[in-house]
Amino acid sequence: MRRAPRSGQFQIKLTKYLFKIYALTNIILCFFGTCHAQGVDENISIEFGSKTLSLDQPFVISVVLSNAESRPSIIFPEINGLEKRSKSATSTISTVDGKKIVLQTISQEYFASKAGNYLIPEFVITVYGVRLKSEETMVVFSQGNLDGADAATIENEGLEADIEDINEGIFLSVQTDKKSVYIRQGFALRISLYISEDAPVEMEFYQFNRQLQSILKKVRPVNCWEENVGLEEIVRRKVKIRGNAYTEYNMYQSRLFPITSDNIVLPSISLDMLVVDNSNAVNVERKVVKTFKSKASTVLVKQLPNHPLRDQVAVGLYSLKEKLSSELVYPGESVRYMFKVEGTGNIAAISPPVIQANSSFDIYPPEVSQVIKRSYQNVIGEKTFDYFVVPRKDGDFSLARYFQWIYFNSETEKYDTLRSSRKLQVKGEDYKLANFSLSGSSGLYDNLENLDSSKETIDFKQILKDATNAIVIVLLLVMIWVFRK
Repeated sequence: MRRAPRSGQFQIKLTKYLFKIYALTNIILCFFGTCHAQGVDENISIEFGSKTLSLDQPFVISVVLSNAESRPSIIFPEINGLEKRSKSATSTISTVDGKKIVLQTISQEYFASKAGNYLIPEFVITVYGVRLKSEETMVVFSQGNLDGADAATIENEGLEADIEDINEGIFLSVQTDKKSVYIRQGFALRISLYISEDAPVEMEFYQFNRQLQSILKKVRPVNCWEENVGLEEIVRRKVKIRGNAYTEYNMYQSRLFPITSDNIVLPSISLDMLVVDNSNAVNVERKVVKTFKSKASTVLVKQLPNHPLRDQVAVGLYSLKEKLSSELVYPGESVRYMFKVEGTGNIAAISPPVIQANSSFDIYPPEVSQVIKRSYQNVIGEKTFDYFVVPRKDGDFSLARYFQWIYFNSETEKYDTLRSSRKLQVKGEDYKLANFSLSGSSGLYDNLENLDSSKETIDFKQILKDATNAIVIVLLLVMIWVFRK
């Protein structure tokens, strides 16, 4: 008579125990899922470039990250029928309401060797542990002025002169696209292994990561600013060098900007490969380590011509874009002036324009934003300086007297100056604070007395974060309750 109740009690206890395990498992999964959602920015996406292209144009896949200070390592998928080539990384830094906004875009180019329709299947890219899934899409390549092989040849043209001896079927090369540069002028560096399509050899990479770190430690110049896109994998592509077909295995590429006048010495490096050796016996393969060496080379660094700002100016090819919010204002009324330097060079190192001291304007420190696209071919971009300017007296003023930016033009090999072409007309009594602009735009101080500074803006991101923290706390309390029951 007593066994049945004991059996029933055992089943009840077992059920409660299993329920606790089930509840605890779900709580742990929710807890880690919530924490993971907090740590990873949700604004990560995959974007496709144009899907209707000619053979000389690349199909581009990009990963876009917002609010990401660091650039992640991303391995893009292999696509059947398309060949990976150049990779680029673009960073955009801007200031909105005093808050720094960073946008990172990492892009991979794919080229087709012949015209046709190419199905891009679904694929997954992992970024910071988050798996991003793309949808299936179709890309159409039409016959253009070039075929895929010719496009690869043109991309490699600037480097052929640096490959002195290509008589061998296999060779390791440390290539640069320039033999001499001015200080702070950029040049390309590329490390690749070339294997002729006629070379009767089978090989594979041997302890590559360890070897690459040793090679980069030896090759990277200490007196250069480096803009590196980042290679997380060996990029293989078909190229033609002086009419001969090769397969290039690109291991490293970057843009370097000398910061001193010392010459850049690129020493000889070596790479060990596992080569199949079947010379001893028929149908018996044996892998042996074979070493390939590159030739040493030097990039001459030239000092800039004499100039008072020789040690400070940027070097490259630049142009000016500007914008003035109003060309007609009263004294004391603010006007916004944008001075944007864009072009090719070390964009990150561009300094603000020289502001001439004067008694006609109050010129406040600028908000600075920049967009930099880094690729093997070039570093291009723009840097924007956004000023608030308040005139003190009436008159007609040419902003060229107050805003100018001096740089060294690497193409003309001369100093050049970017000057404003805008003119500002100020009408009214000196130092008079107008309530309304003649152009209808609001000034910096307009309607100041009517502004309510007690109103607080709603920070939805902070609210979401607080709500997520509250959920985590509730989950912890439930976990404690489950253990105590």
